[in-house]
Amino acid sequence: MKNNKNAVLHVWMLPLLFVLACFTACYLAGSLDYRSIIDERSQRDFNAALGMPLIIGYLWLALRILHRRSGKRIADFLVQTNQLSQYRQHMKTLEKKLIRHVILAATLSIAITLVYLISEDLLAFSQPFSVLLLNVIAVPFWFFLFLFLMQSASFTRYLYNRLVLPNIHQHFCYCKPICDLGVSNVIFSLFMLLLIPVFWIGKSVPFIDGLILSATTAFMIVLLFLPVFKTVYLMRKHRNQSIQQIEGQLASLIMKGSDNPGANSGDVLYQLNQQLEDLRQHRCWPKDGLVNTKVFIMSTGLPCCFLVLIWWLI
Repeated sequence: MKNNKNAVLHVWMLPLLFVLACFTACYLAGSLDYRSIIDERSQRDFNAALGMPLIIGYLWLALRILHRRSGKRIADFLVQTNQLSQYRQHMKTLEKKLIRHVILAATLSIAITLVYLISEDLLAFSQPFSVLLLNVIAVPFWFFLFLFLMQSASFTRYLYNRLVLPNIHQHFCYCKPICDLGVSNVIFSLFMLLLIPVFWIGKSVPFIDGLILSATTAFMIVLLFLPVFKTVYLMRKHRNQSIQQIEGQLASLIMKGSDNPGANSGDVLYQLNQQLEDLRQHRCWPKDGLVNTKVFIMSTGLPCCFLVLIWWLI
């Protein structure tokens, strides 16, 4: 129990401290004080001081949880399929991908922060300290946003291409936890999108924000949803094929038994019937009611949130 508490504390501590530090610094600088909101510019600064640390902390935490869950699911899958010797190779490959993604996310975060600041006329060093502080926080904001998207998409596609496809013919029953991990990534990403409207409180939606959100949503649909649905489709396909194969074997044994009543095939029939029952009860999509509820709430909550926001702004 103590080890579990220490592990949870280790995952939560750094993101939580970072968010609290950002909130404190922004409040002392004046950008997070709601009493200082007097015009659209101050409203934008308040939204940024509230939204950026929240999303940074969330993405940082989501990445740490994603890494822990992915490592555990890969290890469990390899144990079940007697391929545990490949675990270190998978981890090295994923570590190399993480290094490349960190470099790419850092480059993109600096570039897009500069473009955004220039387009919003916020780059001048004559700006108040509160604005300069927000400019600094914008860099880790874009960094974690890009890193989260790249890591989520990379994990999902890697698990599908390197674990699901090579093993689904023989071990499709063990692929469900991999599919569950993909669903968890989708939930994390949808919840992240639900936090985006924080930047639009009390102001009109900038065109560049709408463009970035649309591109991010399209990216998620293609790279996160698609491998999950492909995995579910393949699992159902191979489950149905196995059911048809066992039903054929049962029919053949029954026919042989009717032609040769003295044949002793009771044990074989029992085993095949048990396998058939197990396959029919096997569910490819997560059967956990809590997981399904989360998917439903996140999937419907995102468009509902945008509709309420648009109604409020109009």
